[in-house]
Amino acid sequence: MHTAKEKRCSGFPQPCSGRTWHTKRFIYPFLLFISLFSLLFFTANRYCAANGVVLDSIGVTSSGRGGTNIAHTDNGVLIHDNPAALINMPAGKLFEFDGELIYPDIHYEDDHGADNSKHEAFLLPSFSFVYKRAADSRFAFGAGVFAPAGFGTEYRMEHFMTRNTIAGDFPVSFGNHIYRSEASLIKMLASTSFKVNEKLSLGFSAGPSVQKVDLEMPYTFQTGALAGVSALGNMDTRSSFGFAYTAGVQYKITENTTIGLAYISESRSTLKGDATISLPDTAPESALFTNKQAKYDLKSDFEWPRSIGIGVTYKLGASHRFSSDVMWFDWVSAFDSLDTKMTDGDNAEFNAALGNELKDSYPIDWSSAFAFRFGYEYFVMGSSDNIIRCGYIYNENPVSQGAQVPMIPGNVQHNVSVGYSHTWNKWEFGVASQYMFSEKDTVATSDILGSDFNNSSLDTKAYLLFLGAKYKF
Repeated sequence: MHTAKEKRCSGFPQPCSGRTWHTKRFIYPFLLFISLFSLLFFTANRYCAANGVVLDSIGVTSSGRGGTNIAHTDNGVLIHDNPAALINMPAGKLFEFDGELIYPDIHYEDDHGADNSKHEAFLLPSFSFVYKRAADSRFAFGAGVFAPAGFGTEYRMEHFMTRNTIAGDFPVSFGNHIYRSEASLIKMLASTSFKVNEKLSLGFSAGPSVQKVDLEMPYTFQTGALAGVSALGNMDTRSSFGFAYTAGVQYKITENTTIGLAYISESRSTLKGDATISLPDTAPESALFTNKQAKYDLKSDFEWPRSIGIGVTYKLGASHRFSSDVMWFDWVSAFDSLDTKMTDGDNAEFNAALGNELKDSYPIDWSSAFAFRFGYEYFVMGSSDNIIRCGYIYNENPVSQGAQVPMIPGNVQHNVSVGYSHTWNKWEFGVASQYMFSEKDTVATSDILGSDFNNSSLDTKAYLLFLGAKYKF
């Protein structure tokens, strides 16, 4: 027998206050949220993505059906992709965990040799929570941590620069050096969704974004008095915070047809860190200095692109569902150039010759691009207990051919995917796979000063495996 003051907690008779029980309900998800964010923070680097360097999809469900998600209502990643969908999901709570394993395969070649980017596999986890109190609720809420964009490479190649002499132009080798890049974007979003009427719903997600960019490479100054001068450079920034949001709409045309519209904001921040530059001994300029290395405080504005997408889903009978999304990415505003300012150098000789502030603008010159996503799902025996998925994505290549560099592998154009999910009791387990590949891009004469990337080609592939689990209660 239990006294009137006792409650059953976790299935066992024990005295426990309502405050303790509710505290646990909220502390545990919060701790899990922080843990997954920390894991993302340390792993969301050094990978290639798809449209430019934005992932085609997040999470196992969307990834299996070709990245389509804007008009769907079946996963927590909609917090990021279209929060208007949350109110159209079944009542109750949904925890979703996804892990994405990426194995990039990038090959670069020029007149002076060839190299594959360092082969590594990278794990990107994501987490989301959605709450809808009842079937007739007008509001639903959610929160999640996602890593929607990033890139990373590492090569060891010989660095050449054209020198002008009376006898003519000839290449000067500065030796073998590392060309390395790492960049990542992580978003922490809180979301709300509102049902206007039986057909129309609205949603909004917002929260901080975390960005980090590191570069190590032989660097040729592009502008100012130092234009054309080559040095070895290392740019190491601290993680910086910005702000990101998504606004979305869903409209149910018929019982079987839904359309959606979503706007995903740009994510911008001012990166701060350190920059180290050194003159190779073989560079003619090095003879002017006794100390050939300097360390500076670095400041650079960096922006990931905004996007607009429209999607539609259509269910045919009990077993077939088709979906399609069209996305537009504003690369022309985000990836125009990498502008840097270096101050407080610790080399007095450099400061006397070059001044106390060095500015440069490295051209990127990407164009805005569309992505076309197509997905199909087969509900085995007309039930959602077993779903087979497949899809295809075509991305316009945003990379300017004249400014193409191997450190930013943004030329992936094709993506094919397959997936499967199985529901067991309150759990749903899923698996998906994607294969991304580009057409071979070549550059005859690079727009980047220094001739380092003349007569070059870049070929990008990536293999992706997604695993996910949802718990509904």
